[in-house]
Amino acid sequence: MPTLIGSIPTVQADDLELAKRILKGQENISNSTATLQKSLEGIFKSKEVYLFNRGREALYFALKTLGINSNDEVIVQAMTCVAVVTPILWLDAKPVYVDINQNDFNIDIVDLEKKITPKTKAIVVQHTFGNIADMKRISEMAMKHNIYVIEDCAHLFYTDYSKTEINRYSDVSFFSFAQDKGISAVQGGLVVINNPQFEKTVMDLYLNIETQSKKQALYNAKYIQLWSLIKKYYFTPILPFQSRVTLGKILVMIFRWLRLIKQQATSSVDTILNMNRISEVQSALLLNQLEKCDAINKRREEITNIYDDKLNPELRNKTTSKYLLRYPVLLSNPGVLMQQLKVHKYICGRWYNSVVFPIHGNLDKVGYVSGSCPKAEVLVKSILNLSTNIDLEDEEAVEIVRIVNENGKPFKLSN
Repeated sequence: MPTLIGSIPTVQADDLELAKRILKGQENISNSTATLQKSLEGIFKSKEVYLFNRGREALYFALKTLGINSNDEVIVQAMTCVAVVTPILWLDAKPVYVDINQNDFNIDIVDLEKKITPKTKAIVVQHTFGNIADMKRISEMAMKHNIYVIEDCAHLFYTDYSKTEINRYSDVSFFSFAQDKGISAVQGGLVVINNPQFEKTVMDLYLNIETQSKKQALYNAKYIQLWSLIKKYYFTPILPFQSRVTLGKILVMIFRWLRLIKQQATSSVDTILNMNRISEVQSALLLNQLEKCDAINKRREEITNIYDDKLNPELRNKTTSKYLLRYPVLLSNPGVLMQQLKVHKYICGRWYNSVVFPIHGNLDKVGYVSGSCPKAEVLVKSILNLSTNIDLEDEEAVEIVRIVNENGKPFKLSN
């Protein structure tokens, strides 16, 4: 089976069957959101949790909860997604970019302190690929400067946070349940309030947010059905002598032209139209994923261990977590290796091959100043992500390692 790194990597046969039943009206999903809410309150120990249609809407809500406005600066790391920066721009606040570490691709704490100004209101701390940032040190620095901490947990989801620093040192955390995340409802977002002083503010804001229409909600179930079809035929050639034009690729073009599926992140900075709460459709899909979350993470851990054990030492990622959403390697020839893996039907990724992915060129529109994060600007040119999709077999992971070891040229960041 082909492995496509970014397309519903956690969806299995039971998720597909659930999506089909929802589309046919054969599944009772009327209490799914209430059930999901209760389950999440159990996971987060009865902290206030709020569910949204998308992850970027969850971040926008978190920023509004903290009172971010046009007079404020919000710190984010370079090597991030435009979906993180866009909500800051929706509030007319100024994003300020901080450089990253090479070992875990998370925020560089030394550069972080240099970028703090009297206008800094909040720091968005990203756990890149699932590598957990040093929340305690960041929190101590934030307290010193009287700055809020927003925790970006879009790349991870656990059912037990008691042995981690996640949600312990931040004022607010947000999660994404997009189609390429740890568990998925195709779209979805979550805000967890860790600082009790914001509970009343957040409730007042949330009461005014509507749930999306049923037609919009059904998109999520339809997406699973359509992408499952795409994956099945992705490498099936239309003509026996022409392998580059395949049925799966044609289906992608047709479904996008018909607007039946859409890209999760584009280079455009969209405008905020409205926020929506999560729908019953998304909640039903997510509940099914939530039941399998531990097994999904366990499988990602097994694949990560294969990469850690078998990759050449100079190619291994120094992980702070084994539940990696994607396994990053730094290469001087990432594009070449990506094509070599594709020949063997392994579609890898390039998160993030831009300091604000997927924008290339005109970074002014997201407030990035060229040269402000020199390490990130170099590292994004060298990154390649290996799949940790749960449908990847051990033998396939070993084959990926062989191809990378034989053809990958290690990259080293010069001092």
